[in-house]
Amino acid sequence: MHNKSEQSMISPKPLLLVCQPESHPERQNATELTLPAAFAHPDAAVSFSAQQKGWLRKLAGNHRVFSANDCESLVLRLNTYDLLIVSPLSLNTLAKFALGLRDSFPAELLWQFSALGKPILLDETCLPNEHTSMNPHLVKIYRRHWQTLISGTISGFSHENLSEKATRMIRAKAAANRQLPVSARVFITRDDIIAAAESLEPFKIPHSAIITDLAREEAQARGVVIIQD
Repeated sequence: MHNKSEQSMISPKPLLLVCQPESHPERQNATELTLPAAFAHPDAAVSFSAQQKGWLRKLAGNHRVFSANDCESLVLRLNTYDLLIVSPLSLNTLAKFALGLRDSFPAELLWQFSALGKPILLDETCLPNEHTSMNPHLVKIYRRHWQTLISGTISGFSHENLSEKATRMIRAKAAANRQLPVSARVFITRDDIIAAAESLEPFKIPHSAIITDLAREEAQARGVVIIQD
């Protein structure tokens, strides 16, 4: 466990992106998501459809909120956030993100955030399963979009495992901060890649560092981006 001073230094500042889900009618309250105490208090961005549901007004009571009208100014401040949490996630936004489309507020935020190489957590409860009434062909398409996205800095989460993921991210980031810069370390090993994967962030190493073959294979398998400065 971290002591309070260590945790306060590395508490991630999240941006919460709220979309209106097409399925799971029981998920009609955007304020249902309880973030782990390890996270700093989030700001919230609300899609147009979610805004029409009145979610912006509800969230404004506890968060600084942004709508599509604030897109340009929010993009300019994305560097102030450590991660993006999308919950609920609409299937429409999932598809646009996977296809690289940027024609909506959520899709633009996702594209911009992924371009920064920062962690993105996608609410996996949006995914249709074999029990849904949705066309099976569409189910396969959406699940293929999901599989295309989930790697590297992008991960899925459920309400049950969000706290565990947050703890692992913070511990991995703290370990990376202790290890880097690694000017005294010559070799990057498979274990270093596994630790970097837990933090959901690109692995930055000195230009002179030597990456072992096993480390390169692990990075490719886990979608870890290695940046040599």
